[in-house]
Amino acid sequence: MGRKETFYHMGFRLTYPDVFDHPKGLVSPMEFGDKGDGLYVLVYTYIALSSEELKAFSRRSEGGNVSEEDALKMGDAMGVLMSVAGIGGGQGPKEIAEKLQMGEAKKEEFTEVGKHGDLTYYALTGDSTEKAYLKELTPEFAEEFRTLQAALIEALKNAEYFAPQIPGAELIGKTIRFETKDIDGRPVKSEDLFSAHDVTMVNIWATWCGPCKNELEELGNIHRRLEKKNAAVIGICDDAGEKTEECRALIAEKNLSYLNILPYEGMTDDLAVEAFPTSFFVDSTGKIMTYPVIGVPADVSDYEKTIDSLLAGETAAPAPVQTGSTEEKKENACRIIVCDAEGNPVAGTMVQFCSDTTCVMGKTDAEGTASFNIEEGQKYTVHVHKAPEGYETDPEEYAVPEKPGDVRITLKKA
Repeated sequence: MGRKETFYHMGFRLTYPDVFDHPKGLVSPMEFGDKGDGLYVLVYTYIALSSEELKAFSRRSEGGNVSEEDALKMGDAMGVLMSVAGIGGGQGPKEIAEKLQMGEAKKEEFTEVGKHGDLTYYALTGDSTEKAYLKELTPEFAEEFRTLQAALIEALKNAEYFAPQIPGAELIGKTIRFETKDIDGRPVKSEDLFSAHDVTMVNIWATWCGPCKNELEELGNIHRRLEKKNAAVIGICDDAGEKTEECRALIAEKNLSYLNILPYEGMTDDLAVEAFPTSFFVDSTGKIMTYPVIGVPADVSDYEKTIDSLLAGETAAPAPVQTGSTEEKKENACRIIVCDAEGNPVAGTMVQFCSDTTCVMGKTDAEGTASFNIEEGQKYTVHVHKAPEGYETDPEEYAVPEKPGDVRITLKKA
Protein backbone atom coordinates (compact mmCIF):
# COMPACT_ATOMS: atom_id res chain seq x y z
CA MET A 1 0.00 0.00 0.00
CA GLY A 2 1.55 3.30 -1.10
CA ARG A 3 1.93 6.46 0.94
CA LYS A 4 -1.23 8.56 1.14
CA GLU A 5 -1.48 12.35 1.25
CA THR A 6 -4.55 14.53 1.76
CA PHE A 7 -4.81 18.01 0.29
CA TYR A 8 -7.73 19.51 2.20
CA HIS A 9 -7.58 22.93 0.55
CA MET A 10 -7.69 21.27 -2.89
CA GLY A 11 -10.24 18.59 -2.08
CA PHE A 12 -8.52 15.28 -2.79
CA ARG A 13 -6.63 12.42 -1.19
CA LEU A 14 -4.28 10.29 -3.26
CA THR A 15 -2.08 7.25 -2.90
CA TYR A 16 1.39 7.69 -4.36
CA PRO A 17 2.77 5.00 -6.68
CA ASP A 18 5.83 3.06 -5.57
CA VAL A 19 8.12 5.14 -7.81
CA PHE A 20 7.61 8.02 -5.37
CA ASP A 21 9.11 6.06 -2.46
CA HIS A 22 12.78 6.66 -3.25
CA PRO A 23 13.17 8.98 -6.24
CA LYS A 24 16.62 10.13 -7.37
CA GLY A 25 15.48 13.75 -7.27
CA LEU A 26 13.30 15.54 -4.72
CA VAL A 27 9.53 15.91 -5.26
CA SER A 28 7.66 18.48 -3.20
CA PRO A 29 3.96 19.53 -3.41
CA MET A 30 2.93 23.14 -2.74
CA GLU A 31 -0.79 23.51 -2.00
CA PHE A 32 -2.16 26.98 -2.77
CA GLY A 33 -5.82 25.99 -2.54
CA ASP A 34 -8.49 28.56 -3.38
CA LYS A 35 -7.13 31.22 -5.75
CA GLY A 36 -10.55 32.85 -6.17
CA ASP A 37 -13.16 32.71 -8.94
CA GLY A 38 -13.64 28.97 -8.40
CA LEU A 39 -10.01 28.02 -9.07
CA TYR A 40 -7.93 25.74 -6.81
CA VAL A 41 -4.20 25.15 -7.46
CA LEU A 42 -1.45 22.78 -6.31
CA VAL A 43 2.08 22.66 -7.74
CA TYR A 44 4.55 19.74 -7.58
CA THR A 45 8.16 20.86 -7.86
CA TYR A 46 11.05 18.58 -8.84
CA ILE A 47 14.68 19.17 -7.85
CA ALA A 48 17.13 17.27 -10.05
CA LEU A 49 19.84 16.74 -7.46
CA SER A 50 20.95 13.47 -5.90
CA SER A 51 20.49 12.85 -2.19
CA GLU A 52 24.26 13.30 -1.74
CA GLU A 53 24.15 16.69 -3.50
CA LEU A 54 21.15 17.75 -1.43
CA LYS A 55 22.89 16.72 1.80
CA ALA A 56 26.02 18.66 0.78
CA PHE A 57 23.87 21.70 -0.06
CA SER A 58 22.15 21.40 3.34
CA ARG A 59 25.47 21.32 5.16
CA ARG A 60 26.72 24.39 3.31
CA SER A 61 23.47 26.30 3.83
CA GLU A 62 23.18 25.49 7.53
CA GLY A 63 21.90 28.52 9.41
CA GLY A 64 20.29 29.99 6.31
CA ASN A 65 23.53 31.12 4.62
CA VAL A 66 23.35 30.20 0.93
CA SER A 67 26.16 31.12 -1.47
CA GLU A 68 25.38 32.65 -4.84
CA GLU A 69 26.83 29.58 -6.56
CA ASP A 70 24.59 27.23 -4.57
CA ALA A 71 21.55 29.43 -5.15
CA LEU A 72 22.13 29.34 -8.91
CA LYS A 73 22.68 25.58 -8.90
CA MET A 74 19.50 24.99 -6.91
CA GLY A 75 17.56 27.30 -9.22
CA ASP A 76 18.76 25.44 -12.31
CA ALA A 77 17.91 22.08 -10.74
CA MET A 78 14.36 23.07 -9.80
CA GLY A 79 11.40 22.75 -12.14
CA VAL A 80 7.65 22.15 -12.09
CA LEU A 81 6.81 18.46 -12.31
CA MET A 82 3.09 19.14 -12.60
CA SER A 83 0.39 21.59 -11.61
CA VAL A 84 -3.05 20.42 -10.52
CA ALA A 85 -5.98 22.77 -11.01
CA GLY A 86 -9.57 22.33 -9.90
CA ILE A 87 -12.15 24.70 -11.36
CA GLY A 88 -15.90 25.02 -10.88
CA GLY A 89 -18.87 26.86 -12.29
CA GLY A 90 -18.76 25.12 -15.66
CA GLN A 91 -15.30 26.53 -16.39
CA GLY A 92 -12.46 24.54 -17.95
CA PRO A 93 -8.96 24.70 -19.48
CA LYS A 94 -9.57 28.01 -21.24
CA GLU A 95 -10.47 29.77 -17.98
CA ILE A 96 -7.63 28.06 -16.09
CA ALA A 97 -5.13 29.30 -18.67
CA GLU A 98 -6.52 32.82 -18.45
CA LYS A 99 -6.50 32.92 -14.64
CA LEU A 100 -2.96 31.52 -14.45
CA GLN A 101 -1.77 33.76 -17.29
CA MET A 102 -0.59 30.75 -19.31
CA GLY A 103 -1.48 32.19 -22.67
CA GLU A 104 -3.58 30.10 -25.03
CA ALA A 105 -4.89 26.85 -23.52
CA LYS A 106 -3.47 23.91 -25.47
CA LYS A 107 -5.50 20.71 -25.28
CA GLU A 108 -2.43 18.47 -24.88
CA GLU A 109 -1.35 20.38 -21.74
CA PHE A 110 -4.55 19.52 -19.82
CA THR A 111 -5.51 16.04 -18.62
CA GLU A 112 -8.81 15.69 -16.79
CA VAL A 113 -8.18 13.57 -13.71
CA GLY A 114 -11.25 13.84 -11.46
CA LYS A 115 -14.49 15.52 -10.43
CA HIS A 116 -16.40 16.44 -7.31
CA GLY A 117 -19.67 18.34 -7.53
CA ASP A 118 -19.18 21.14 -10.03
CA LEU A 119 -15.37 21.03 -9.62
CA THR A 120 -13.32 19.44 -12.40
CA TYR A 121 -9.65 18.69 -11.77
CA TYR A 122 -6.91 18.82 -14.42
CA ALA A 123 -3.23 17.85 -14.46
CA LEU A 124 -1.22 20.54 -16.28
CA THR A 125 1.93 19.36 -18.06
CA GLY A 126 4.09 19.89 -21.12
CA ASP A 127 4.38 23.68 -21.44
CA SER A 128 7.39 25.41 -23.04
CA THR A 129 9.01 26.05 -19.65
CA GLU A 130 8.91 22.34 -18.85
CA LYS A 131 10.48 21.43 -22.20
CA ALA A 132 13.29 23.93 -21.68
CA TYR A 133 13.90 22.56 -18.18
CA LEU A 134 14.08 18.96 -19.39
CA LYS A 135 16.69 19.87 -22.01
CA GLU A 136 19.01 20.99 -19.21
CA LEU A 137 18.68 17.77 -17.20
CA THR A 138 20.91 14.73 -17.47
CA PRO A 139 19.20 11.76 -19.20
CA GLU A 140 18.83 9.99 -15.83
CA PHE A 141 16.87 12.83 -14.20
CA ALA A 142 14.91 13.62 -17.36
CA GLU A 143 13.74 10.00 -17.58
CA GLU A 144 12.72 9.99 -13.90
CA PHE A 145 10.85 13.28 -14.37
CA ARG A 146 8.72 11.79 -17.16
CA THR A 147 8.17 8.54 -15.19
CA LEU A 148 7.04 10.41 -12.07
CA GLN A 149 4.80 12.68 -14.09
CA ALA A 150 3.01 9.82 -15.83
CA ALA A 151 2.62 7.89 -12.57
CA LEU A 152 1.24 10.95 -10.78
CA ILE A 153 -1.41 11.47 -13.46
CA GLU A 154 -2.62 7.89 -12.98
CA ALA A 155 -2.64 8.36 -9.20
CA LEU A 156 -4.74 11.51 -9.59
CA LYS A 157 -7.22 9.63 -11.78
CA ASN A 158 -7.67 7.17 -8.91
CA ALA A 159 -7.68 9.76 -6.11
CA GLU A 160 -10.56 10.33 -3.70
CA TYR A 161 -12.14 13.73 -4.37
CA PHE A 162 -14.23 15.75 -1.91
CA ALA A 163 -15.28 19.34 -1.32
CA PRO A 164 -12.24 21.55 -0.56
CA GLN A 165 -12.17 22.21 3.16
CA ILE A 166 -10.21 23.42 6.12
CA PRO A 167 -8.30 20.57 7.85
CA GLY A 168 -10.46 19.14 10.61
CA ALA A 169 -13.77 20.06 8.97
CA GLU A 170 -14.48 16.39 8.27
CA LEU A 171 -14.46 15.73 12.03
CA ILE A 172 -17.43 18.02 12.75
CA GLY A 173 -20.40 15.81 13.59
CA LYS A 174 -18.23 12.80 14.38
CA THR A 175 -18.88 11.14 17.76
CA ILE A 176 -15.89 10.39 19.98
CA ARG A 177 -16.19 6.99 21.66
CA PHE A 178 -13.55 5.33 23.80
CA GLU A 179 -12.65 3.35 26.89
CA THR A 180 -9.41 4.11 28.71
CA LYS A 181 -8.10 4.94 32.19
CA ASP A 182 -7.61 8.16 34.09
CA ILE A 183 -4.18 9.27 35.27
CA ASP A 184 -4.64 7.24 38.48
CA GLY A 185 -5.52 4.03 36.65
CA ARG A 186 -9.29 4.06 37.11
CA PRO A 187 -11.32 2.92 34.05
CA VAL A 188 -13.33 5.60 32.25
CA LYS A 189 -15.82 5.57 29.36
CA SER A 190 -16.46 8.46 27.00
CA GLU A 191 -20.26 8.22 27.32
CA ASP A 192 -20.01 8.62 31.11
CA LEU A 193 -17.65 11.59 30.83
CA PHE A 194 -19.56 13.50 28.18
CA SER A 195 -23.11 12.80 29.36
CA ALA A 196 -22.40 14.68 32.60
CA HIS A 197 -22.23 18.05 30.82
CA ASP A 198 -23.88 19.91 27.94
CA VAL A 199 -20.47 20.85 26.48
CA THR A 200 -17.03 19.35 27.16
CA MET A 201 -13.71 20.71 25.95
CA VAL A 202 -11.25 17.87 25.26
CA ASN A 203 -7.67 19.17 25.42
CA ILE A 204 -4.99 16.82 24.05
CA TRP A 205 -1.55 17.71 25.42
CA ALA A 206 1.84 16.20 26.25
CA THR A 207 4.44 16.65 28.98
CA TRP A 208 7.13 17.47 26.40
CA CYS A 209 5.04 20.23 24.77
CA GLY A 210 5.96 23.70 26.08
CA PRO A 211 2.88 25.53 24.73
CA CYS A 212 0.64 22.80 26.21
CA LYS A 213 2.14 23.24 29.67
CA ASN A 214 1.96 27.03 29.46
CA GLU A 215 -1.83 27.02 29.05
CA LEU A 216 -2.65 24.38 31.67
CA GLU A 217 -3.07 26.79 34.59
CA GLU A 218 -5.57 28.94 32.67
CA LEU A 219 -7.43 25.82 31.52
CA GLY A 220 -7.80 24.96 35.19
CA ASN A 221 -9.30 28.39 35.86
CA ILE A 222 -11.66 28.01 32.88
CA HIS A 223 -12.83 24.62 34.15
CA ARG A 224 -13.64 26.04 37.59
CA ARG A 225 -15.80 28.73 35.98
CA LEU A 226 -17.46 26.20 33.69
CA GLU A 227 -18.63 24.06 36.61
CA LYS A 228 -21.40 26.63 37.17
CA LYS A 229 -22.48 26.39 33.50
CA ASN A 230 -22.85 22.60 33.16
CA ALA A 231 -19.69 22.43 31.05
CA ALA A 232 -16.21 21.04 31.71
CA VAL A 233 -12.66 20.53 30.53
CA ILE A 234 -11.12 17.06 30.16
CA GLY A 235 -7.42 16.57 29.45
CA ILE A 236 -5.85 13.71 27.51
CA CYS A 237 -2.13 13.50 28.31
CA ASP A 238 -0.68 11.89 25.19
CA ASP A 239 2.45 10.51 26.84
CA ALA A 240 0.92 9.68 30.24
CA GLY A 241 1.51 5.96 29.61
CA GLU A 242 5.29 6.45 29.64
CA LYS A 243 5.49 9.55 31.84
CA THR A 244 2.72 9.04 34.38
CA GLU A 245 4.58 10.64 37.29
CA GLU A 246 5.64 13.65 35.21
CA CYS A 247 2.04 14.10 34.09
CA ARG A 248 0.79 13.88 37.68
CA ALA A 249 3.39 16.40 38.82
CA LEU A 250 2.26 18.91 36.20
CA ILE A 251 -1.38 18.41 37.18
CA ALA A 252 -0.49 19.16 40.80
CA GLU A 253 1.80 22.08 39.91
CA LYS A 254 -0.87 23.74 37.74
CA ASN A 255 -3.61 23.05 40.32
CA LEU A 256 -5.83 21.21 37.84
CA SER A 257 -9.13 20.00 39.24
CA TYR A 258 -10.43 18.61 35.97
CA LEU A 259 -10.03 14.97 34.91
CA ASN A 260 -6.96 13.92 32.95
CA ILE A 261 -6.95 10.57 31.17
CA LEU A 262 -4.65 8.39 29.10
CA PRO A 263 -4.92 8.39 25.30
CA TYR A 264 -7.23 5.72 23.99
CA GLU A 265 -6.21 3.15 21.39
CA GLY A 266 -6.29 4.62 17.89
CA MET A 267 -6.86 8.20 19.14
CA THR A 268 -4.25 9.83 16.90
CA ASP A 269 -5.79 8.38 13.72
CA ASP A 270 -9.38 8.71 14.96
CA LEU A 271 -9.03 12.44 15.60
CA ALA A 272 -6.25 13.17 13.05
CA VAL A 273 -4.03 14.60 15.79
CA GLU A 274 -0.87 16.00 14.20
CA ALA A 275 0.09 18.78 16.62
CA PHE A 276 -0.08 19.62 20.32
CA PRO A 277 -2.13 21.00 21.92
CA THR A 278 -5.27 20.15 19.96
CA SER A 279 -8.69 20.82 21.49
CA PHE A 280 -12.17 19.60 20.59
CA PHE A 281 -15.60 20.75 21.78
CA VAL A 282 -18.22 18.01 22.10
CA ASP A 283 -21.84 17.78 23.25
CA SER A 284 -23.31 15.40 25.85
CA THR A 285 -23.20 12.51 23.37
CA GLY A 286 -19.54 13.11 22.44
CA LYS A 287 -20.37 14.65 19.05
CA ILE A 288 -17.75 17.14 17.84
CA MET A 289 -19.42 20.54 17.30
CA THR A 290 -16.62 22.77 15.95
CA TYR A 291 -13.36 22.73 14.08
CA PRO A 292 -10.51 21.49 16.28
CA VAL A 293 -8.38 24.28 17.74
CA ILE A 294 -4.78 23.47 16.88
CA GLY A 295 -2.21 25.23 19.03
CA VAL A 296 -2.75 27.83 21.74
CA PRO A 297 -5.00 30.72 20.65
CA ALA A 298 -3.62 34.24 20.98
CA ASP A 299 -6.24 34.78 23.68
CA VAL A 300 -6.84 31.65 25.79
CA SER A 301 -10.23 33.07 26.79
CA ASP A 302 -11.36 32.18 23.25
CA TYR A 303 -11.86 28.62 24.54
CA GLU A 304 -14.45 29.85 27.04
CA LYS A 305 -16.10 32.11 24.48
CA THR A 306 -16.54 29.12 22.16
CA ILE A 307 -18.08 27.06 24.98
CA ASP A 308 -20.43 29.93 25.92
CA SER A 309 -21.62 30.22 22.32
CA LEU A 310 -22.26 26.47 22.13
CA LEU A 311 -24.16 26.54 25.43
CA ALA A 312 -26.27 29.37 24.01
CA GLY A 313 -27.31 27.07 21.17
CA GLU A 314 -25.29 28.66 18.39
CA THR A 315 -24.73 26.02 15.71
CA ALA A 316 -22.23 27.74 13.42
CA ALA A 317 -18.81 26.18 13.85
CA PRO A 318 -16.24 28.80 14.94
CA ALA A 319 -13.36 29.22 12.51
CA PRO A 320 -10.18 27.33 13.42
CA VAL A 321 -7.01 29.03 14.54
CA GLN A 322 -4.96 29.98 11.50
CA THR A 323 -1.24 30.67 11.51
CA GLY A 324 -0.92 32.07 8.00
CA SER A 325 -2.02 31.18 4.50
CA THR A 326 -1.16 27.83 2.97
CA GLU A 327 0.93 29.61 0.37
CA GLU A 328 2.98 31.45 2.98
CA LYS A 329 3.58 28.30 4.98
CA LYS A 330 4.72 26.21 2.02
CA GLU A 331 7.15 28.89 0.91
CA ASN A 332 8.66 29.06 4.39
CA ALA A 333 9.75 25.54 5.23
CA CYS A 334 12.48 24.32 7.54
CA ARG A 335 14.13 20.95 7.02
CA ILE A 336 15.47 18.97 9.96
CA ILE A 337 18.24 16.69 8.71
CA VAL A 338 19.41 13.89 11.01
CA CYS A 339 22.61 11.99 10.21
CA ASP A 340 25.16 9.83 12.00
CA ALA A 341 28.80 10.81 12.53
CA GLU A 342 29.70 9.54 9.03
CA GLY A 343 27.04 11.70 7.40
CA ASN A 344 24.64 8.82 6.70
CA PRO A 345 20.94 9.71 7.01
CA VAL A 346 19.12 8.37 10.08
CA ALA A 347 15.57 7.45 9.09
CA GLY A 348 12.77 7.03 11.62
CA THR A 349 13.95 9.70 14.07
CA MET A 350 11.02 11.36 15.89
CA VAL A 351 11.67 15.08 16.17
CA GLN A 352 9.67 17.74 17.99
CA PHE A 353 9.22 21.15 16.33
CA CYS A 354 7.83 23.89 18.59
CA SER A 355 6.77 27.51 18.40
CA ASP A 356 5.32 29.57 21.25
CA THR A 357 1.85 28.27 20.43
CA THR A 358 2.12 24.69 19.20
CA CYS A 359 4.34 21.63 18.92
CA VAL A 360 4.41 19.28 15.95
CA MET A 361 5.95 15.83 15.78
CA GLY A 362 7.60 14.51 12.65
CA LYS A 363 9.56 11.44 11.59
CA THR A 364 12.60 11.60 9.32
CA ASP A 365 12.28 9.86 5.96
CA ALA A 366 14.78 7.64 4.15
CA GLU A 367 16.94 10.72 3.52
CA GLY A 368 16.98 11.52 7.23
CA THR A 369 14.80 14.57 6.64
CA ALA A 370 11.62 15.92 8.22
CA SER A 371 10.12 19.20 6.96
CA PHE A 372 8.02 21.71 8.90
CA ASN A 373 6.24 24.90 7.87
CA ILE A 374 7.26 28.08 9.67
CA GLU A 375 5.58 31.44 9.99
CA GLU A 376 7.53 34.68 9.56
CA GLY A 377 8.24 36.38 12.88
CA GLN A 378 7.81 33.21 14.96
CA LYS A 379 10.66 31.64 16.89
CA TYR A 380 11.03 27.86 16.75
CA THR A 381 13.06 25.19 18.48
CA VAL A 382 13.60 21.55 17.58
CA HIS A 383 14.94 18.53 19.41
CA VAL A 384 15.03 14.77 19.08
CA HIS A 385 12.04 13.22 20.83
CA LYS A 386 12.98 9.60 20.15
CA ALA A 387 15.95 8.12 18.31
CA PRO A 388 15.56 4.91 16.31
CA GLU A 389 17.00 1.66 17.60
CA GLY A 390 20.78 1.67 17.57
CA TYR A 391 21.19 5.41 18.21
CA GLU A 392 21.43 7.61 21.30
CA THR A 393 18.87 10.41 21.74
CA ASP A 394 20.40 13.89 21.48
CA PRO A 395 19.10 15.93 24.47
CA GLU A 396 20.12 19.31 22.98
CA GLU A 397 17.47 21.84 21.93
CA TYR A 398 18.29 23.56 18.63
CA ALA A 399 17.19 27.04 17.60
CA VAL A 400 15.68 27.26 14.12
CA PRO A 401 17.08 30.06 11.91
CA GLU A 402 14.70 32.99 11.40
CA LYS A 403 15.06 32.70 7.62
CA PRO A 404 13.97 29.36 6.10
CA GLY A 405 16.92 27.03 6.31
CA ASP A 406 18.06 23.63 7.51
CA VAL A 407 18.91 22.36 10.97
CA ARG A 408 21.35 19.47 11.08
CA ILE A 409 21.42 17.04 14.00
CA THR A 410 24.06 14.33 14.42
CA LEU A 411 23.19 11.22 16.40
CA LYS A 412 25.72 8.96 18.05
CA LYS A 413 25.40 5.21 17.64
CA ALA A 414 24.42 3.37 20.82
